[in-house]
Amino acid sequence: MAFLNKNLVFATRFISTSRINNCQTLVKKKTLQAKFQVDDGKPVWLKGGLYDRFLYTTTVTLCCIGLLMNFIVIFNQAKPSSWKNPVC
Repeated sequence: MAFLNKNLVFATRFISTSRINNCQTLVKKKTLQAKFQVDDGKPVWLKGGLYDRFLYTTTVTLCCIGLLMNFIVIFNQAKPSSWKNPVC
C-alpha cells in the first residue's frame, strides 16, 4: 500500500505562488505579443519577418509541387495500356 501512496505523490500538481524572479523574459514576451497584435494588415503567419516569409513560401511551393506530382501519377495510372507501350 505504501507503493501506491508514493506514486500518488508524483501524480499531484504543484502550483507555485511565488513571483517571477527574472522579469526580463516576461517583458520580452509582452513586447513580442504586442508586435503580433498590431493591426497592420499583415497576416499573423508573416509578422515574424523574413524567416516566416521564407518558411511560408517554402511550404506553399512544396505543397504545389506535391499536388502536381499527384496529378501526374493519377494521369499516368489512368492511361490505357495502349498509350503506355507505343507499337513501332
